[in-house]
Amino acid sequence: MLGPLEQFLRPAVAAALPPGQDLRTGPAAVPDGTASRVAIHALRLVRDAPSGPDDLATRDAAFLGWQGGLIATPGHPLDFTLPADAVGDLTEVHCPPGRVLAAGDAYVLDGRTLRFFQEPRGPVLARTRGAPCTGYQERCNGRIELELRAWARDMDTADDLLARSLAASLAAFAGLDVIDLSSAPPRLALRFTHPRVSLAGIERDLDPDARDWPRSVALCQIRGELETSLTLGAPDPQGRIRQVDVAVHLPSRPPVGG
Repeated sequence: MLGPLEQFLRPAVAAALPPGQDLRTGPAAVPDGTASRVAIHALRLVRDAPSGPDDLATRDAAFLGWQGGLIATPGHPLDFTLPADAVGDLTEVHCPPGRVLAAGDAYVLDGRTLRFFQEPRGPVLARTRGAPCTGYQERCNGRIELELRAWARDMDTADDLLARSLAASLAAFAGLDVIDLSSAPPRLALRFTHPRVSLAGIERDLDPDARDWPRSVALCQIRGELETSLTLGAPDPQGRIRQVDVAVHLPSRPPVGG
């Protein structure tokens, strides 16, 4: 489920490296047949332990909804209409995905059509929220541990590759609002909101599995709020009172003294 984070960083890191540089995502070993290698590896996501009773995870009701990309109306490059299966009301607009646009600043909603003030600089993604459903949405603080690794035949080259990769990765988080980690509609969605990345440390060594390969490693922490949404379909039926009959009973004889 951390693969989307690695894929998000990959284009930015690739652009910062020399042409043709071997670049991997996920766990990676020493180069095989190349002079150097860079790897982007999101190791783990960890929920923060609550510091007290006021720091517990919050759990709210779940809602049916829709998320997907929008395509401009032919002949109208500024207009993007929500599809028929986009149930509910518009809640977020991303352009590019991960960066939330403010309604009124970047676009206006005219019925079911988003009308942008200028041509979007990248894909447009929208989210809607519909009727309540069974399930829940939970929020808690957490962190993602990220490693950037560079192998080369000499340490200077490994350091240079790491520096390029680290600079590109830190810059990629500028202005980022949301990282979509997993989506398995219609049941589970994981998002990491308000991500803040920081450099936790740098290590230089010889790869323990291949001692002739110098290795340079940057350790990063991405802190934010983990949003877990579990939607299980329509809510369970509940009994409702259809009608209330009110009867007024008058006394059969006037009260004493009346």
